[in-house]
Amino acid sequence: MLLRPFHFILLFCIQIAGGEPGPTSVELFVDHSAAPLHGPEITVPHDASTLAFAVAPQSLSVRYKLEGLDHDWTTRVDKMFFMVRFLNARGDQLSQMSFPVSGRSDGWKGSLEKSEFTRRKETFSVPPDAVYMSVAMSSAGAPSLVGMYAASEISIKSEGNGSPTPARVFMSDSRTAEPLPHFWIKSGTHPSMAYGLHLDEGDEASPVLVIMDDDLAGHADWATEIHALPVTPGEILEAQWKEAYSISAGGNFTATYERLPPGSYRFLVEDLTVTGDSLNSVTAVSVYVPRPYWKSFWFWGIVAAAVAILSTLVGRQLIRRKISRHLQQAQMIADERLRIARDLHDDLGTRLSHISLLGAYAESNSADDEARTSFRQITAMSRELISALSETVWMLNPKNNELEALVDFLCRLVSELCKLAEIRCRIDALPAFHNMAISHEFRHNVSLAVKEAINNALKHSHATEIKMTIRLDETLLKITIADNGVGITRDAGKPGLGLESISQRMASIRGKCTIRPLGNDGLEISLEAPLA
Repeated sequence: MLLRPFHFILLFCIQIAGGEPGPTSVELFVDHSAAPLHGPEITVPHDASTLAFAVAPQSLSVRYKLEGLDHDWTTRVDKMFFMVRFLNARGDQLSQMSFPVSGRSDGWKGSLEKSEFTRRKETFSVPPDAVYMSVAMSSAGAPSLVGMYAASEISIKSEGNGSPTPARVFMSDSRTAEPLPHFWIKSGTHPSMAYGLHLDEGDEASPVLVIMDDDLAGHADWATEIHALPVTPGEILEAQWKEAYSISAGGNFTATYERLPPGSYRFLVEDLTVTGDSLNSVTAVSVYVPRPYWKSFWFWGIVAAAVAILSTLVGRQLIRRKISRHLQQAQMIADERLRIARDLHDDLGTRLSHISLLGAYAESNSADDEARTSFRQITAMSRELISALSETVWMLNPKNNELEALVDFLCRLVSELCKLAEIRCRIDALPAFHNMAISHEFRHNVSLAVKEAINNALKHSHATEIKMTIRLDETLLKITIADNGVGITRDAGKPGLGLESISQRMASIRGKCTIRPLGNDGLEISLEAPLA
């Protein structure tokens, strides 16, 4: 934080003219701008690097602080001086010993009457060619100096150690050993600011020399008569005195703050008396430094929302690509299955049909009974292979991945198997199913499970009738196969009758197989599986 004094021409003119000072004004300069900002509430740019508060006080002295940054008040200080001057025989000054004072003395309590004086001691030597010594007090410092300085019990003596001149007392209790008229003399550009207490002859109280500087344009001095204190060069002198003071700097000034963090602040200026006591008059300016948008909560909220939306879009795009690749692969597999199905139908189907026709022709033209029996078996096996090939082609064809196609296939399959076994067949299925898509695995496992159940009934149940019921309960397909045979028998050579294979197939598509005996008159197999 930097302080620099203003030009004081305006204030000087007001005081010289005898006018009353105006209210304390505060102007704010941002960075290098020549135009000040006014008002009780000021908002500055977030990137401002320097804020300069230009203060024109109404009183001689003020103190200030920036609430939100400063913890204590700041009071500008200046210096007054206690001096010892050495002069030659013509009265010209040869040298000067200066002992500055600034701020407040330790015992200061608001006024001279209430304050405790502090003792001070200094030692120095008389320079060559010095003939006289003069003791002085002065407020001739910087033009901004204001305040009070008081000194008493001033004594000066020579130590005499190793000196050809014996020890002697020059001053005691601010007086010479022999009283002299006009020993203390006022001077300066405004000498009336210097006054004394108990200086009259016959007053036994200790004299008190006071300078009350309340004029920014002038100064006052107290000094002893230049010929009153003769000295000898080389003497070692000891000076002691008591002092009390309250000294500060007045006038216009600028308080500068650099790179304030974002937030709200109040710049306060409190008017003080010439001795630094409060006048209970405060001027306040509120300053708001906004937070940069990239440090604001709403900005990071927008960034987070944008990142979330972008992540969602990217994630959805990646999922779509993955699904697209999966669909492309599924379509390639379906196309390959369709090609295999066509090849099997066109090639193997034609060859098997040819073999069946040749077997039938050979059977009809053969005279050997054994040969005709063999040809008949060949013809039957060829027809069975053609039927199995037809089922395989149906399984491989992706166009049949619909529920309606599966139900039609199961009805035809069960009807043909019962017809070949010369067993009555009753099929109870809904007349129409929605065109619901099913997977190849679902179609494959359900059709093989139904075929396995029908074959078990045909081979082992000794039934005369088989009934199949197909129902759709929302997305759950239910198939029930019942016969009027002997039920389950546990032959050692035929454990399970293939029912374990049916259960495994249904479990692979998240379904289940339930077997329930129908008393002493048959068996019921229930198959259930979800379409999804």
